[in-house]
Amino acid sequence: MNRYWSGFDLHSHSTCSDGKLTPSELVALAAKQGVHTLALTDHDTVSGIEEAQKAALVEGINLIAGVEISTTWSKQNIHIVGLNLDIHQPDLLEGLAIQQHSRLQRAQLIAERLSGLGVEQLFEKAAQQANGGEIGRPHFAAVLVAEGLVDHPQEAFKKYLGAGKKGDVKSFWPEIEQAVQWIHAAGGQAVLAHPLHYKMTNMKRRALLKAFKTCGGDAMEVVSGMQSHDQTHYMAQLAKEYDLKASSGSDFHFVTQWQLPGKFSALPETVAPVWLDWQEH
Repeated sequence: MNRYWSGFDLHSHSTCSDGKLTPSELVALAAKQGVHTLALTDHDTVSGIEEAQKAALVEGINLIAGVEISTTWSKQNIHIVGLNLDIHQPDLLEGLAIQQHSRLQRAQLIAERLSGLGVEQLFEKAAQQANGGEIGRPHFAAVLVAEGLVDHPQEAFKKYLGAGKKGDVKSFWPEIEQAVQWIHAAGGQAVLAHPLHYKMTNMKRRALLKAFKTCGGDAMEVVSGMQSHDQTHYMAQLAKEYDLKASSGSDFHFVTQWQLPGKFSALPETVAPVWLDWQEH
């Protein structure tokens, strides 16, 4: 076994949301990287799951049906990953339909807020970047790069799309409890995504974990992409403190030097992996 990870990558994205690879391409790359169990967790949609499942059969790996649901807590955008879902469950599908409608409204509002930049047909160009998937801020960032307004996507977020900037729209998302209910209705496990990514104090992070647990949350991402040993140790401590199972994933969107399926450190032995529940049934 690779000393950095377990073979489970439980957070990844395809062209069905803001990833750069199709579900089939993502599965093929994951298999090449040695991943044996991959969760496809596109933002607010399960539209890529069936394609990914077919590709996983060809590649000889396990595909976990997942999703990453956007929510609001304490005026911040918080992501909840659902794992091991029945993607045909009516409550889940109804909830994701609401999310997709909210995403469309949000994208239209982002385009409206950024209209002063002088990009003609900004919304339409972002939709072209999404190529039939859900329109998100990365697609607007790609347009701003293509139009020469910024040099790279990171600059687009820093100037226009990041937290607190003109193109940062959060107001359409449900509360955490609602997302957890949709996930549980579909027989899945609710996982707090990348707790270290949120700009908040450690005290507020603890309040978030307490609220998530109170809402019925099952697990948290102890490892999310490349992070330090100290960060992993801290996340493991919090998982134990709030009695949450541990998940790990690359949060893969596209190939970079630092981002590949399966490229992240292993879970500490002190935590209980979320996948143990699946293996027991």
